[in-house]
Amino acid sequence: MMKNVYEPGRKRLAAVMLAVPLLTASSWGGVAGAEPVSGAAVQEKQSAASAGAIAQEWQGTASGEKAAQEGQGAASAGAADQEDPSAASVGQAAQDGQDAASAGTDASSDAVQPAGSSAGAEALTQGNKLVISTGSASYIFNGKPVAAAQKMMIRKGYSYVPVSTMAKLYGWGLSYDAKTEEAVVKGSEGEWRFKNGSSAVRKDGSTVRMDAPATTYRGSMMVPVRSWAKLTGSSLAVTGNKVTLTWGKRSTAASPPVADFTTDKIEYRLGEPVVYRNTSHDPKYKIVKETWKGNEPAFFTPGEHEVTLEVINSEGVSASVRKTVSVVDEWLYTKEQYDRLYTPVGNKIDIDGASVLMMDEISYSVTPDESQQFIRSNSPEHLTEEGIAYEDTLTGNVRINIHNQNRSKKDLNVYLIATNPGNSAASVKVGAAGIGGPAQYVSTSGKAAVTRYLEALSSGGISDTVHIPAGESAVLLQEGTKLPLKPSQVRTIYADLELEGDIKLSVVAVDPSRDPVAALKELPVLPRDGKHVRGTFTGADREVQVDGVVGESPQRLVLGDPSLDGYLEGVDAVTGEPEKNIGNTGVLYSMSLKVAPNTLVALNARGGHYAGALLVNGEVVQMTSGSILKNSSEAGVLYRTGAQEETVRIGFIPASGSNLPVHMLFMPLSEQHD
Repeated sequence: MMKNVYEPGRKRLAAVMLAVPLLTASSWGGVAGAEPVSGAAVQEKQSAASAGAIAQEWQGTASGEKAAQEGQGAASAGAADQEDPSAASVGQAAQDGQDAASAGTDASSDAVQPAGSSAGAEALTQGNKLVISTGSASYIFNGKPVAAAQKMMIRKGYSYVPVSTMAKLYGWGLSYDAKTEEAVVKGSEGEWRFKNGSSAVRKDGSTVRMDAPATTYRGSMMVPVRSWAKLTGSSLAVTGNKVTLTWGKRSTAASPPVADFTTDKIEYRLGEPVVYRNTSHDPKYKIVKETWKGNEPAFFTPGEHEVTLEVINSEGVSASVRKTVSVVDEWLYTKEQYDRLYTPVGNKIDIDGASVLMMDEISYSVTPDESQQFIRSNSPEHLTEEGIAYEDTLTGNVRINIHNQNRSKKDLNVYLIATNPGNSAASVKVGAAGIGGPAQYVSTSGKAAVTRYLEALSSGGISDTVHIPAGESAVLLQEGTKLPLKPSQVRTIYADLELEGDIKLSVVAVDPSRDPVAALKELPVLPRDGKHVRGTFTGADREVQVDGVVGESPQRLVLGDPSLDGYLEGVDAVTGEPEKNIGNTGVLYSMSLKVAPNTLVALNARGGHYAGALLVNGEVVQMTSGSILKNSSEAGVLYRTGAQEETVRIGFIPASGSNLPVHMLFMPLSEQHD
């Protein structure tokens, strides 16, 4: 239900979708030499993760192109002076920026054939052999060089190797337990839990001891190689500066699965939807992976189109099948008609950016909720030293948006600290909250944070209550801000707070080794950077009102244009200077629109790239799922009405790191044909 979101003046506090986002083996291991935001391989591993983990498949195309700035120009919704060059994951692998939690990059999937997961029976029959030389990050696995996360290092007489690389080579899963702060390896021999600084390893619930404690080095969890051999039942041999591990011998070869698929018709017209059905099977083993090539949802050129399906069973043996789809020279839908009718919600379609400006502009009015206070801490956006980025003393309902990039030469962490300056106890109730990062790109971080915030907002409720004695301080959102920002990394936060009593809120950047509460007393206040926004504002919830029915003809509703919807005005509580919330980042727009039957609702970026999310009839829709809107020639699908007029409820909050304005489009759909 969206009642709490769309009634101005009511509390909008929801469960926090925080903690450390899910860390899969991918986010610990990655691909050697890859960008922090990689591609389809990670999307496959994270496809089951929620938007809370922001699994995003960035497409690898440059997003440097910018749409021409319109009117007053493209207002930045978070000073997006750093774009994602991979053109977008919160996914993916947008690991949503969990690079800081990563135990290092691991070997390339092209160079590594993990035991039991690849090219089949021969390697498994012969067993696996890994040779590691001291001082080299190139390991030799089954005779082939492998790029490891770290070199084998010597510490206090023990040789250490990275857990991420070892788990991948053994073909085992790797994850991170944020509550216990343990690296979790799951393999055929059981489950192991490693913790930094501890020689105790929890194996299937019991505790065993390693020769030396696990440790972290340059972001990688490292364990003694001899202990790894004991835990995994591997044979270990040492010759000079080389260590050799062997494991996994098998006596029989697994048979391949049967790969096959069908389509719902023998031949298709141009633009006709194609339904594929995977009928692959294996009488003995489970099929664990399927990879399609050429299986377009519809074809727009006549002729024979080749489609390939490859499947892999649990023994790592693959099989493939190749078929053709026949398309006759007869139109059912054009590409534009098909895209608008069938592109899944959250995905994007091509659109003529110039034609958008020819659509009728929808008039609307805005009613602000003056009781909703707002803090935006985005100046300085680039942190070069420790200090207090912003602080103010408030009471009542406050939404806060924090967005920073570490531009220093060392790790920094950004905390939100609540201080009770009064003589009696006070408390802070934490409601809807979303945290993105640490991430490499501002758009990745902003998209992840707003997605999680809207998810939490839709679920409703108070997630945490922090009691603060008189004169004391407490760190808020602790679980989500544990990971430090490495140099160049970004973090974005949106959070709703209910302050019961006067509470000073401080945004603090500090070395991760320091206690932020203790450091607060001696840290200097950082100066504004002259480019970005910091300040305290009111009226941060806005109800958008539109008369009549929209979508009976092509129309657009413009958001983020100050000539139509003024920016919040407030004050920098640190300096006393007046401030404008440029871009209205952090403002929650709510609207209930009467939309005509058979209408496509979409979002078109007009100021440059846009990566965020909206709440549509209570469901979070990313803009876009697995990518971003790169320019005005793309539109993200938000919703389609059916055969009857509908009331569509939409919540929109401009995302940090993206550009405004955006146009919400309402376009009549073509008639559907048999």
